[in-house]
Amino acid sequence: MRAGAVVVAAGSGRRFGGARPKQFLDLGGVPVLAWSVRAFASHPQVERVVVVLSPERAGSPPDWLPNGVEVVAGGVARADSVRAGAEALAGVVDVVLVHDGARPFPSAALISRVMQSAARGPVVPVIPIEDTVKRVDDGGRVAETVSRRDLGRAQTPQGFPWSVLARTHALGDDGAWEVHDAFAMTDDAMLCERLGIEVSAVEGDPSNLKITTRRDLAVARWMVESGLIAAAK
Repeated sequence: MRAGAVVVAAGSGRRFGGARPKQFLDLGGVPVLAWSVRAFASHPQVERVVVVLSPERAGSPPDWLPNGVEVVAGGVARADSVRAGAEALAGVVDVVLVHDGARPFPSAALISRVMQSAARGPVVPVIPIEDTVKRVDDGGRVAETVSRRDLGRAQTPQGFPWSVLARTHALGDDGAWEVHDAFAMTDDAMLCERLGIEVSAVEGDPSNLKITTRRDLAVARWMVESGLIAAAK
């Protein structure tokens, strides 16, 4: 099995705010994105790594990216960026791991778990929800307490046979997964779900946080400074 990774980092980080996208901010002496990319570039079973940047940055990619990493330009939507990354791996790999560049700490064990399961079909890492979950109505009233037994929080990398990922996005070009309700398409596993393609779950990793807010970045920096996460080499 040949595996490749697509690290998506073309977003502008509007929710985070600031002049620079969050994936280029400092984390332990290197950019957040550098952590994400190195995790895959250093994994012994990942043969190719593609980083998807905005068209402006892809034209002059940062010099701190590891040797051998390919850079491609992304699109307006996340799906466009994933498609561009997957196309760069056409004919080269059997399995594609799609990862958010704003998740700096995917462990080698997590990458391996996803990769092994993805050989059989789409897979997403999930961690249990520990808090009590409430459903709140439009008026701000608690409507019910929801059982958390079957709920989990999805992470990346998400894994797919290359052929399945390519077919999913080809159907997307035909409008097969256009959204007509309140739920926006937030990841590729959701695209598969909408098309009736079975998606499996594997154990996620609580340390594999996503940097969305400034508080998240502060937590990530503490994880590095405290030694909870090994410093980047």
